[in-house]
Amino acid sequence: MLSQRLPRAPHSGSQSPRSWLSRHCDLLVLLFFLLISINPAWFSRGVLSVDYDAGLADNSWHLDEVFKFTRGIWIGRDVAFTHGPIFQWLSSLPARFMGVSIGAARATWVTVPVWCAFVFVYLTLRLLLAEQPAWKRALLLLLVIVFWLEYWEWSLQIAFPILLFAIFVSGWYAVTEGRAKSYMLGIAAALLCVIGFLIAFDAGLYSVAAWLIATATILFEVRRNKHAAGPCIVALLAYTVSGIAFALVVNTAMGRAFDFRFWRDSARIVSVYRWATPLAMTHAGTVRLLGKLFAGAAVFFFRAATRSKQNPLITERTGFLLGAFSFALVMLQSALVRSDYPHIESGSFGMVLLAGTVLFSFQSPKTSAAAIVLAIACSSFWGTQWLFSGPRFRQGTVIRLVRQLRRPPAQCPANFRQFDRCCFVPEFTATLQSVASYLDQHSAPQEHVVVFPYQTMFGIASQRSVAGGLMQAYTASGPYLSQLEIAGLESARAPAGLYVADVEWGFRGGRPGLSESDLVRWHNLAMSRPIDGTYNFTRTPEVWFWMQRHYRTEGQALSDGIFGVVRDDSRAARISTQAQGLGLAAQTFAIRERSSVVDLGTPDWPVDADFLRLRLTVRYGFWWKLRKPETMQLEITRADGSRELRWFIAQPNVSSEIWLYPWSPADLTHYFDADESHWRTTPRPAITRLRIVATPMDWISMTPDAIVLEAAESVRMNMRP
Repeated sequence: MLSQRLPRAPHSGSQSPRSWLSRHCDLLVLLFFLLISINPAWFSRGVLSVDYDAGLADNSWHLDEVFKFTRGIWIGRDVAFTHGPIFQWLSSLPARFMGVSIGAARATWVTVPVWCAFVFVYLTLRLLLAEQPAWKRALLLLLVIVFWLEYWEWSLQIAFPILLFAIFVSGWYAVTEGRAKSYMLGIAAALLCVIGFLIAFDAGLYSVAAWLIATATILFEVRRNKHAAGPCIVALLAYTVSGIAFALVVNTAMGRAFDFRFWRDSARIVSVYRWATPLAMTHAGTVRLLGKLFAGAAVFFFRAATRSKQNPLITERTGFLLGAFSFALVMLQSALVRSDYPHIESGSFGMVLLAGTVLFSFQSPKTSAAAIVLAIACSSFWGTQWLFSGPRFRQGTVIRLVRQLRRPPAQCPANFRQFDRCCFVPEFTATLQSVASYLDQHSAPQEHVVVFPYQTMFGIASQRSVAGGLMQAYTASGPYLSQLEIAGLESARAPAGLYVADVEWGFRGGRPGLSESDLVRWHNLAMSRPIDGTYNFTRTPEVWFWMQRHYRTEGQALSDGIFGVVRDDSRAARISTQAQGLGLAAQTFAIRERSSVVDLGTPDWPVDADFLRLRLTVRYGFWWKLRKPETMQLEITRADGSRELRWFIAQPNVSSEIWLYPWSPADLTHYFDADESHWRTTPRPAITRLRIVATPMDWISMTPDAIVLEAAESVRMNMRP
C-alpha cells in the first residue's frame, strides 16, 4: 500500500524539462538572439565583409578604435573620445580573436557591445518583473530586441544606465525595508557609475542621473519613515567617498592618481556636442518623439491610477513610477540635441523600455492581456509608422543569418574588390592600395601618420597608428579640444600623412548637399565632406593651420581629393600671417525674431587676402543648455555677383574666432605646396558684402538675444624661401 502512494519516477522526470522551460523561457529568448547576432566572420578567416558606404565618417572611428587597441593605444589614457576603454576593449574582442583586419573590425566591432546590451535588458526585466511569469518577460524581451532596439551602435550606452536605474531603485527599497546594508548600496552604486563612465562618458552621466533620480524619488516615497533617514545618509556618504576613491583608481590606471585628465577631456567632448554638432529635427522626427513621450506618460499615469494599495509591486510604487518617468525624460536630452532619426530612437529608448515594463507588470488577467495586445499592436502594425521602428529581425533576416553561418561568404559581390578581408567598390580599393603604398614608402610600421580631417580608416589600411589627441580631428571644436588634438600631433611627430580636401558643398532645396552624382562619388571614395554643413577648415581652423605649418604635399594626388603629405618643420618658422581690418564697425545686433539677418556692412577687402576672420559672441539665455543654438551662416557677396552661404559654429556666450576660406575649399590644398606661388592659382573676386543669417534648426533650437561683432579682418599668409 505504501508503494502505491509514492510518485512514479518516470512521471516526475517527464515533467522536469517542461517545468524548466516554463521558468526560463526568457533566458532562451536571450540566448537565441545572442546566437543569431553572431557574424560568420568569427568562424573563418576566409569570410569577407562588404562596405557599401566607405565615405561615412563614423566608419573611420569604428575601425580606428579597434586598431588603436591592438597597438596599445587606450581611449581615455592616450586619446580622448566619448567612448571609454571598456567599450574599446569589448568592440575589439572579436577582431583580436580573428586577426585584426578591416574586414574583421568592420564586421564585428559592435557584436560584443550588442550582446552586453541584450543581457542588460534581460537583467532589467528580471529585476523589475521578477514576480511575473517567465513567458511575459520572454515576450517583452522579444519585442524589445526585434522592434524597439534598432540602432545597435548605441545600444550598450543606453541599456547600461537603464539597468543601473533598476538596480538603484531595487537597492533603495531593500535598504529602506531593512533587507540590505545602506553602505553596501552606496559603494556598489559608485562602482557601477564609474563603470558607466569607462563604457562611454555619456553613459556615465546617465548612470549618475539614474542614481540621483532613484535616490530622490525613493526618499520622497518614504519621507514619513523616520527610521529611513540614518541609512539614507550612510548610503549617500558611502557613494560620495567611494566614488572619489574609484575615480582615483581610474586616474592611477590612466597615469597618475591626481591627474583628472580622463574626466576633464571626456567631459569637454560631451559638453561641446550641444553647440558644435546639433542637428535639426524633422516633422516626422517630432511626431515620433512626441508620440513616444505622450504614450509613455499615459502608461505611467494609468499605472499610477490603477495600482494596488496593499503590498504593491515595485513597478506600481510611487518612487519607481515617478523616478522611471523622470529618468526617461533625462535620457531624451540626446534626442533634443542631435535630432536625426537614429538619435531620436536611441534617446527615447529609455521611455519605451520602462513604459513597456510597466505595461507588462499588471497582475489582473484582463488588464494584463489588454496591455500585452496593445504593446504587440503598437510594435508590429500601426505603431511602426510613427511610434516604433520597423522590425530589426524579420523572417528573411534570420534565414539569411543562418545561411551565412552555414556557408560564410568568401567572395566579394559583383562590382566589388577585396582589400584586407573587406569588399569595396573598385575605385576605393585602388585608393586604399595607393594610400597604403604611399605611407609604406614614407613611414616605418611603428611610426604614426597624420590624417586630416577624419579618414582615420587609412591608418588600419596602412597598418599605422593615426596621430592626434582625439579620435578624429573634426571633433576639435573650441580652443581646449583643438589644443588637445595638436598636443597629440606634436608628441607623435608623424613623418607623413594624408590631407583630404573637402568636396564643394552646394545647396539643394535651401539645404546644404551634393548632387546625386557627387554623392555617389563621395560615398565610394571616402572624400571629405563638411560635417553638418560646416567645412572642416572652419570647424577646426587651429588644427588645419598646425598641419599646414608642419607638412607639405609631395607629388600628385593619390586619389581624387586625397593628397600625401610629408613632415617639414621648417615651414613653421617661415610661414607668417598678416591681418588687416575690414573697416566694419564693432557693434551689438539685437535679435528680435526667430529668423534674422544681420548686415555687417561692406568690407574693405584687399586684393591679396587669403582668409576671412570674424571675432564675435552670440549671446543666449540660460535655456539654450537644455535646448540647442540656432543655425549660423555667413552670406558672402562677391564683386562678380556671386553669393554664397557658409555655415559656421560659435560657442554660445563665448568670444569666438570664426575662420572662413571664402573660395573653393578644394583650393586649400594648394597651401601645403612648397612653393608659395602655387597657393593662389584661381580667380578671387573681392568680397563686397557680409551678412549673418541666423535661422532656427527646428522648434527646439533657441533664438539668440544678440550677436556681437567684435572684429572683422582679412588675413594673408606668406612663406619665406
